[in-house]
Amino acid sequence: MAQRNVIFFAPCYFPVYFAFCQTKGVPRFWKPLSSLLIGGGVILALWPFGQTLYGKWSQRSLAAEFQKEEAAAMRVHKPKSKPVQVAAPRKANIAPWPLTKITIPDIDLDAYVVQGWDNVSLRRGPGHYENSSALGEGNCVIAGHRNVYGSPFANLDRLLPGASIILENKNGSFNYVVDSTTAVSASDWSVTKQPPAGSPASLTLMTCTIPHTPSRVIVKAYLSQ
Repeated sequence: MAQRNVIFFAPCYFPVYFAFCQTKGVPRFWKPLSSLLIGGGVILALWPFGQTLYGKWSQRSLAAEFQKEEAAAMRVHKPKSKPVQVAAPRKANIAPWPLTKITIPDIDLDAYVVQGWDNVSLRRGPGHYENSSALGEGNCVIAGHRNVYGSPFANLDRLLPGASIILENKNGSFNYVVDSTTAVSASDWSVTKQPPAGSPASLTLMTCTIPHTPSRVIVKAYLSQ
């Protein structure tokens, strides 16, 4: 049995053996090649760990930024006289997305949502789809990673109807209630569409089902009245 184990694992030891042992008859190119293989193996082994660290570090930085914004808002003094309110036409998706905290008690999620779905943005945390609505109106769409960069949406598929989703930013606090959790094709973009005028404000959260699958987990929630 011991001999079988040695034979089975022997290929794993070849690079190490040739890199660190002087062996007669071993071609010279084996040493640099084995060192390269070892280095590549170490990088591959540490890569997921590095992704997780980067995701957590980014969220800590966003948390500090969020707290600074909250403190600054507390220091703003109210004007002595009430300014004249001038009605202006409503424009959707013009104002930039403010840094937003998302809390989902049922899955122990506390994360910070940034603007954008590009790779750089989603490495920092969940991202707001730029072509969707702001919080409290239309269909606000947010996507996040499930298995890399801190995995903020790792347990999104566990959400049940009635679960609470709380989002906070400088514009206020918004409480959504989960209506459904489903899986759709990755090519199905209908979940990002805006509802007809007068429809209840909704929130759509998206993530992958499991790694490398052509489907997405979709959580649909509506603003609590």
